Amino acid sequence: MYKLLSYLEKENVINFLMDLDIPAYIVSKDRVIVFWNKAAQKLTGYSPEDVIGKPCAKQVLNHVDRTGIPVCSTELCPLYQAIKNGIPVQVPFAVYGLTKSGKRRPLSIFGIPIKPNGEVIGAIELFSDAENMHSDMSLAIKIQQAFVPQDTDNVKFFYRPSVGLGGDMIYYNPPWVGIIDISGHGVAAALVSMLLRTIFDIVLSFDPPLHGVPFLIENELKKYQLEDIYFTAILGKLENDVFKFLDIAHPSPVNISKKEILNTINIPPIGFGFSEDYTEEVVNVFNLSDGKLLLYTDGITEEKTKNGMLTTEGLVNLVSPDDNLEMIYLKVLKERMSSLQEDDVTMILLQK
Repeated sequence: MYKLLSYLEKENVINFLMDLDIPAYIVSKDRVIVFWNKAAQKLTGYSPEDVIGKPCAKQVLNHVDRTGIPVCSTELCPLYQAIKNGIPVQVPFAVYGLTKSGKRRPLSIFGIPIKPNGEVIGAIELFSDAENMHSDMSLAIKIQQAFVPQDTDNVKFFYRPSVGLGGDMIYYNPPWVGIIDISGHGVAAALVSMLLRTIFDIVLSFDPPLHGVPFLIENELKKYQLEDIYFTAILGKLENDVFKFLDIAHPSPVNISKKEILNTINIPPIGFGFSEDYTEEVVNVFNLSDGKLLLYTDGITEEKTKNGMLTTEGLVNLVSPDDNLEMIYLKVLKERMSSLQEDDVTMILLQK
């Protein structure tokens, strides 16, 4: 800590930050607060005496994420990430701080490592009120969540985006069932998912043969001239307990009743212009009399465990025939090394 304070005094950082109109504070390498500026006091109500000398990991600032999970005492903390990796970390609008009045405020946070000569000795956090962004984001999340279907006797759904808004999409308009993983994350991917939903509605309303759907969707998508946008999917029709589907460069479905990975026929992702007017040979068929079929996005199989990525094989080893989707997610959660969910997690369970 002495090395940090000496450096800050020598470089006149304290005087600069004290007069800055942006709330800011500084922590040592072990995340003890050593400086708190006037703007930070104005926004939160905490005086320097309230916070200096206290580790932020002890919840003196009591930051939580959108779901109420503590941030300061976990790897979700942007200062922890900035100190650990030696690079700036931005969290635009997903942190909620407790002010001295007892009210929580949404905050936009930027963590910057302090590293003279390349050695990290502490970090600066700049933060600001994000009430307007919070309101807009909350409405956007509510809208997107409204499109997640309700469970039926035969089809169960699970949707957990990594940052509130997600690029995964569930399409359910019986008999059509689809799980779609769109390139990218966050707001942009969420907007693309809404566009794709409209395209799916248009194309599938004509009840085309299943093998012709990729070519038709590709042609519709081209009209919008979106660059570097593509998606993978499992898309099919569920009729009389038989699921006929296309595997569009997507992770292979799993028969959780028999703990088996399906060997499917794959076709290229949609969006690159590779889709053809396929024949019926690309259609996969699964009878639910053979077991429960789990569809999922790679956000779950690419979770980092102590042995590397979970993988589909690892998922098969975890699941049990009687597991519901929430139980599967919780099992994966126990294996995950980081407290941070880095990708959207979406699952569909088809059962007789």
